[in-house]
Amino acid sequence: MARKRYNIGQKLKLLDEFETLRQQGYSRRKAAASLGVQPIQIRKWTHNRPVMQQCPRKKKSICKGRLSALKHLEQPLIGWCLDQRAEGIPVTYALLQIRAGQLDEEFRQRPEKSQYHMIRALCRANEIVLRCVTHQSQRRPQDVADEALEFLVVERPIVGAPGVNLDVVLNMDQTPVFLSMQPKRTLNLRGETTVNGRKTSNSTNRVTASLAVSASGLKLKPMLIFKGTPNGHIARRELPALPQRNELVMVCQEAAWQDDNNMAKWIDLCLVPYLQEYGQGAAAILYLDAFTAHFSASTKAKLETQGVQLRAIPPGCTGLVQPIDVGVGKPFKDRVRQKWIEWMMRQDAEAPVMTNASRADCAAWVAESWRNLPQSILKNSWRKSGFSWFPADVDDSEDADAEIADVDFADAEVADVPDVAVADAAE
Repeated sequence: MARKRYNIGQKLKLLDEFETLRQQGYSRRKAAASLGVQPIQIRKWTHNRPVMQQCPRKKKSICKGRLSALKHLEQPLIGWCLDQRAEGIPVTYALLQIRAGQLDEEFRQRPEKSQYHMIRALCRANEIVLRCVTHQSQRRPQDVADEALEFLVVERPIVGAPGVNLDVVLNMDQTPVFLSMQPKRTLNLRGETTVNGRKTSNSTNRVTASLAVSASGLKLKPMLIFKGTPNGHIARRELPALPQRNELVMVCQEAAWQDDNNMAKWIDLCLVPYLQEYGQGAAAILYLDAFTAHFSASTKAKLETQGVQLRAIPPGCTGLVQPIDVGVGKPFKDRVRQKWIEWMMRQDAEAPVMTNASRADCAAWVAESWRNLPQSILKNSWRKSGFSWFPADVDDSEDADAEIADVDFADAEVADVPDVAVADAAE
């Protein structure tokens, strides 16, 4: 019978149960036997209990292992790594190897494979692991965080003022939806040198979805921008015949991207009908990022005609303060991806060439995913990352009492947007 090994959390729990049994009159031997352990194990764990209480519960031993050969470099190396990360600079094992070689000639003479394992062990011992970069920025994260905080200090009194209709406090942004979403990883037998993955012929094709939400958790009709001629066959005949034509606004553009013409269509076909239904004469506030088409002369003039107050989100701050980026984009795309997976499961795996998803398929995925997105997600997207756009009297989230002064952006993710001058957009 294989010997069972307990982690530190299990050992501490067994010690507590052992003491309970002893208080009930059990002898040491009987109490240990009822727990399935030996008395000598109980004695050893009791002796090591103070040390175990200081260790991670999932570890199986209090032994720290062999001392690192880089112990003398631990402080300068880890400190340098954390300083670089505080500035937003990516750090890899290879960079740490180079840095260690600069600090220690003996380390530089070691074989490259040995260097890698030593650096990796040092990082793991200090709870430093490789992570995917979720957001990128050309500026220091703290600089972006400071600007985002200044933006909130100005905007919060505006949107949280008495009498403001949260149904018409809006945010809109674009997000790509790909017609093929093959994962980059797959289950496979260990040891195989080549891991194959099939893809469809239009795996790089995408559609742009313009999504907008209100601070009260309402959704505007989405706009899908397909690749094609604006007044061509697809736009005039195919898209109007799709079953989702009443749930989506579907248009074409040569690069499937948002431009001035499509912004005008979004205002006429998505924003204006929404304001007619929910506006009730209240002045609308629309937050847009610094994308060029959002602040073109034609867009600003058209919004002004509708009585919409256009507010600019500072460049680079969308990952902190834009609701679509902060809390709507990922759950929406997760639902779209699930629809794509279900569609893929219905395809013929033995077909010589994998079937391409159609525009009708994409429209169905987007319409159903947007329809099924809960209102709570939309409302929370305005109240996330430990801060809220709104005062506590209108904030029904758990962080209702959080104040802007208490916001800590140090660990927040930062997104990058085009460096477009928007000084006149906030006027």
